[in-house]
Amino acid sequence: MSEALLSVSDLSIGIDGKSIVSEVSFSIQRQQTLGVVGESGSGKSMTSLALIGLLPRGSTVTGSIRFKGEEIANAPQKQMRTIRGKRIAMIFQEPMSSLNPVLTVGHQLEETLLTHEQLSKKSARAQSIDAIKAVGIEAEKYGAYPHECSGGMQQRIMIAMALLCSPDVLIADEPTTALDATTSKSIIKLLGTLMKERGMSMLFISHDINSVAMIADDLFVMWNGKIVESGETQRVLTTPSHKYTKGLLACKPALDKKLRRLPTLEESMGA
Repeated sequence: MSEALLSVSDLSIGIDGKSIVSEVSFSIQRQQTLGVVGESGSGKSMTSLALIGLLPRGSTVTGSIRFKGEEIANAPQKQMRTIRGKRIAMIFQEPMSSLNPVLTVGHQLEETLLTHEQLSKKSARAQSIDAIKAVGIEAEKYGAYPHECSGGMQQRIMIAMALLCSPDVLIADEPTTALDATTSKSIIKLLGTLMKERGMSMLFISHDINSVAMIADDLFVMWNGKIVESGETQRVLTTPSHKYTKGLLACKPALDKKLRRLPTLEESMGA
């Protein structure tokens, strides 16, 4: 097998002396979608933020993060600015928290391109319009403000922004959290289509097992800052070996049964 596009080895993250992530290792191959599953607080988002150098102040990082063979763990921000957004891009959880409410959609898209590419404003505008069309948004919304767009449309704008510079790796951190089931499914389908069309790799992070099952080739499960299980997606979800993975799957309500109350993770794990 060729060298991984992104390789993480023994990654540990601490904040103000408290361990958040412990000895996490995984790799992402070219044109692979790797899923990350775990409940809130398991360390999923902190791991992804370490990959692009956006951990909060007071954080410490040990271990190795190699991107295309280049070590980027604890890299200076000047170096990370050449990678973040252009070579490794990220879709954050809440689009309304990420999009600037006082700037139009078009302005924010153009700003992303002009930051990373040597383009004229005219070329940036043309490419930005093409980008929103590619994610199914009409060009008329180019001059709209974020609050004038639906939740699903806002998420599509975030996807367009992340893909503007054709990154090698896209990190999707809970990209469907605030969306209804139908819109969530369409967003996941869109991401899968774009990944194939553009030959990119993706780290897809979610607490929703169904979402990960729809898109990920392989996955790993995080619990208390550690990876407790990993492997091919269908194998892990059909024949899990760790009690935490089994607990997560047991908490997913069956569609053919009417429950008086939903099972808790602690009950499912036999705690």
